[in-house]
Amino acid sequence: MLPALLLLPAWLAAGAAGEVPLPPIQAVVLDADALLADPALLASDTLALKVTGRGQAAFKLSERGEVLAAGKLLEGENILRFTRPGLFVASQSLLFLLEALADGEPQRKFLRLQVTVAGRAEAEKPAPALSGDFSLEMYHSGRLIGFRRKRMQELVQLTTGAESPPADPLAGASFRPQPTGQSIPVLGMALALAKHLARKQAEKRISAQAAEMRKRRLETTVARTGPDGAKIQVPVVIELRTE
Repeated sequence: MLPALLLLPAWLAAGAAGEVPLPPIQAVVLDADALLADPALLASDTLALKVTGRGQAAFKLSERGEVLAAGKLLEGENILRFTRPGLFVASQSLLFLLEALADGEPQRKFLRLQVTVAGRAEAEKPAPALSGDFSLEMYHSGRLIGFRRKRMQELVQLTTGAESPPADPLAGASFRPQPTGQSIPVLGMALALAKHLARKQAEKRISAQAAEMRKRRLETTVARTGPDGAKIQVPVVIELRTE
């Protein structure tokens, strides 16, 4: 029994030495916060990703052999941005290859990017300027006693005097005084507080689910220049899937 116990540490060390190292890339998601905060990124066909690494590793991102980005990944969350011309020119499915090399074998992760571009958006046209005029005539016993002409732009700027504050809905209302010694409805307050907390928790849960969904699917707009030179906002949907 004793020899077996003496050999146990050596056996454990040999097993630990033979362990397969974990791949350096843990997850790849869309950097939705950066894309929404800086519309110029998408306008320049630049995509922002978040790459979570388990340690330091060299990486290379390519498409059909063309290198789009390369560098070094650190442990934790890494921001990866790369420009791909024609990214939002039309609806398309793109396949990128992300390779990472650490101490072990190189890791290969395929990134499938589905881009859906809506139809041509309408250019934002300025509101038409008001034109024309109107006339006001006042008659008494069939005779014209007053006349006034105003342009439409002047009519919009007309004021009818000082604005009166809104009426107090409680003005004139009578309230029944509470009898002395009557207790506060604690049960009602507790139920109201419970409903408030439940609503807050539901809002936080929905917000967290939406933030998690944006890591894989993002709906936004991309600024483009129309044929007439006017700026237009084109709705797009970006979906990322790792293979």
